[in-house]
Amino acid sequence: MFLSSIYLSSAIALLYIAMLYASHPHRRLRSVPMFLAFGLGMFSVVPVVLIGRLLPGLGASGAWSSVVAAPLLEEGVKLAIFLLTIARLGYPALIEPIDFAILLGVLGVGFGVYEDFWYIFHRSYPSWISGEIGRFNEVFRWIAYARSFPGHLMFDALAGFMLGWGWRAGKARRWLWTLAAFATAVLAHSLFNAIALLTGTIPLLTLMVAYLGIFLALRRQSLRNSPFCDVEKWVEGSSSSWHHERTPVEILFAEGYGWPGKSRRGFLQFFPLTMSLIILFPVLVSGVYFAHRLLVSALPGA
Repeated sequence: MFLSSIYLSSAIALLYIAMLYASHPHRRLRSVPMFLAFGLGMFSVVPVVLIGRLLPGLGASGAWSSVVAAPLLEEGVKLAIFLLTIARLGYPALIEPIDFAILLGVLGVGFGVYEDFWYIFHRSYPSWISGEIGRFNEVFRWIAYARSFPGHLMFDALAGFMLGWGWRAGKARRWLWTLAAFATAVLAHSLFNAIALLTGTIPLLTLMVAYLGIFLALRRQSLRNSPFCDVEKWVEGSSSSWHHERTPVEILFAEGYGWPGKSRRGFLQFFPLTMSLIILFPVLVSGVYFAHRLLVSALPGA
């Protein structure tokens, strides 16, 4: 049942990662930053638990926790971990705003996978132990359905665009964009939780469609100013202006970019990442689970 919970919570996550991976039309991001972002997203659960237990206001239960405390805590931790790790990778992992959106979105998926596993496993565990197979199957299916919304992906992907534009704006204004990214993630998360708490499935699906529409609009805006589009114009001679931090030659030969000097393997590049995640899922989730349990048992009031 433990492994079933792991793979059920991760199956849809792979689909969401694949969609993010394919959302960049000009190149394919390297698998190492993608996997790193995913793993860090899972392990970010540990500081969230620690802070939530040490600060009673953030660890409170009820509507306050769901709508205010949890979004502030979870989005703050995820953003801090991203800034301390992935954001420091620089070129060629991060070249334009959509790169930030994809990698921060993958980090959000990693966080969501463990959160989904936690809900599925702990809500269905009592009926499994008592031998109520019918009740177990009902609870298992219901929790899996309830946790299938790509919430963390959308919260963090939207915030990622803000971070990306902040990195292009320079150090003087970067902190303003970072605050905007944090506010975007918190507001999107709070609204999602409020609707999930107060209404039903249809309003939640409507909100997800709205978030997807905003993501696509921001993606379009990002690609309109993409250095990969500009380098094609530069090579063809249709434009001689260049306003990007990286030189045209650096963009032209950036890893994962397939025109005109290299052949891009496209979506086939995703399969090694997929196989690695499938093999390592039990190890990653189990590691975070036991670290989580050890941390909780060691804290006062456990």
